[in-house]
Amino acid sequence: MMLPPEAAKRDRLSALPDDILHRILRFVDARECVGTLSLLSRRWRHLWSSSPYFTMPVDISGDEVFGNRMLLLRDNAPLLTFSLHTATDSPDFVYQRRWMRHALIRGLRVLEVEVSCNRYFELPDCVFTCETLEVISLSAGERGVLSHKSVCLPRLKKLHLSEVEFNDASFAKKLSSGCPALEDLSFSFCSFGWFKISSDTVKALSITWCRYKGIYVYAPNTCSLRLTVSGEVQLDGMPSLVSAWVCVLEKRLARRGYDIMATLCNVQKLELIGFGSVLQDMMEKSDNRALQFSNLKSLVIEEDCVSSFYSPFAYFLRFAPNLAYLTFDRWNMHQSDPPETGFIFEQEEGHIKNSCKLMNLVSGLHRDVEVLRIRLSKKQDSIEEFHKLRGFLKEKIKAKEVIVVWF
Repeated sequence: MMLPPEAAKRDRLSALPDDILHRILRFVDARECVGTLSLLSRRWRHLWSSSPYFTMPVDISGDEVFGNRMLLLRDNAPLLTFSLHTATDSPDFVYQRRWMRHALIRGLRVLEVEVSCNRYFELPDCVFTCETLEVISLSAGERGVLSHKSVCLPRLKKLHLSEVEFNDASFAKKLSSGCPALEDLSFSFCSFGWFKISSDTVKALSITWCRYKGIYVYAPNTCSLRLTVSGEVQLDGMPSLVSAWVCVLEKRLARRGYDIMATLCNVQKLELIGFGSVLQDMMEKSDNRALQFSNLKSLVIEEDCVSSFYSPFAYFLRFAPNLAYLTFDRWNMHQSDPPETGFIFEQEEGHIKNSCKLMNLVSGLHRDVEVLRIRLSKKQDSIEEFHKLRGFLKEKIKAKEVIVVWF
């Protein structure tokens, strides 16, 4: 279909509303926004200066003059999102801090900072006393330090911290009291000693691959939990919990496993990694109170050593009568590469010893499930074992669907 001449000459892209063009510019390099794109038409010449989204990528963040001009030559339109990706050796993080302070006084709602440097640094104090911020995301390359005197973020809903060190033991308490609207809280690869989190508003909580001595969590309205057990853990009741991902890095730290499992009783979707010792602890303390998992529909078990796993797992299944989807996954850490762990693999003559214990494990299923899924590792299991297990499952297991994956 041929367009009429007047339609062919019309600049349809420039005719789009400003808010759509601003979203397009959000994915374009800052230099391109003020350079090449400004040559397209008069409409595009100053479009970047009114965009509510501002991104300073790594290759530009070291250019102090360019960054200053980009911010100072903007018009008075609100700045909703500021993203800074920088690599710096400046001990004071000088002009980057200045950029953040400038953004914060423009009604900023989303602050995203990703830093790679060889020196420790802190965010400006005004970041944690901003009345408009709704999202803070900080990835600090293990060089970020949080020890701010006060926290007052009345509108903050999401706080994601990665590779950050907590020098102030009371900072968690400040977060709890200073963020009354917080709903999504995440720590990954962070470092803190004893840490206490108390919040009635948090619905999604993630503490993964962190180094800590102990954590205490009171978050009764949490619906989603991700937790790596690498120190003492105390979870004080989560009746609203729907889904949970829990990984045990050191078996000796699982002695409170019964208490952890008691917190997970109401979940519908559960993923347990390295949980053999926890289930063993749960079984040994069964005389105190049998834990019921009546709501559990989907269960994923990731375990490398299954030789002593059969009894505690069979015990666990007795209290999950409505389980429909079950996955066994040989330990592969496909979620992320963890810090040093305390896992001890069965070894023989320098190689991980493969066994058919997994077949004994799944054969112990005392009732049918709708879907049974087995994932085996090419590094740990031979193709012969893969075919043997698949044939065994087809013959013995009465699940509606059986899937065996070799990866």
